[in-house]
Amino acid sequence: MKKSSLLHILILITLLIIIPASGVGQGYGIQFQGNQNITLPEPQDYNLSDIERSDLLFMRQEEQMAHDFYMVWYEKYSIPIFRNIAEAETTHASEVQFLLDRYQVPSDMIGNLSSGYNNQEIQALADALVEQGAQSLTDALKAGVAIEETDIADLDKAIANTTRPDIIQVYTNLRNGSENHLSAFTSQLS
Repeated sequence: MKKSSLLHILILITLLIIIPASGVGQGYGIQFQGNQNITLPEPQDYNLSDIERSDLLFMRQEEQMAHDFYMVWYEKYSIPIFRNIAEAETTHASEVQFLLDRYQVPSDMIGNLSSGYNNQEIQALADALVEQGAQSLTDALKAGVAIEETDIADLDKAIANTTRPDIIQVYTNLRNGSENHLSAFTSQLS
């Protein structure tokens, strides 16, 4: 394959990652500041169930973990896919944080790669992936696939645990983004 053709493919993949895959909201309410494609409806009430609260905190930490790993791997391997997807994960984390703030759920214990994650399941995943991603670029890309597949499965569970349109809309946006990230990592591996 010619070098210019490969460059064009990498640019196309980069653009697909950066451009959000979210649909425009159909509801009323405020427009989310971090992603101008989302209009979130105002909730009828602000009392979350325990599972909704737990899911929001979990998703916030999972998005943080993904960001942290992608930045580490970008520093190690210097390929744009990791930086671009890390930036998208920052947007995802901001969208979930917006919901946490909206519903007044304390989120001061999210954690990060250097300090550790508050959620034991996320910490266990981080512990498993840290060594995998350090072995080689291929292993880091495979770890990216694992992160996105896990994220999609977790988002599916979280969507099933709520009927709130604003939360479903954000989770659906995150899921669409994760599908794009998964596709980008898979393309890089093949």
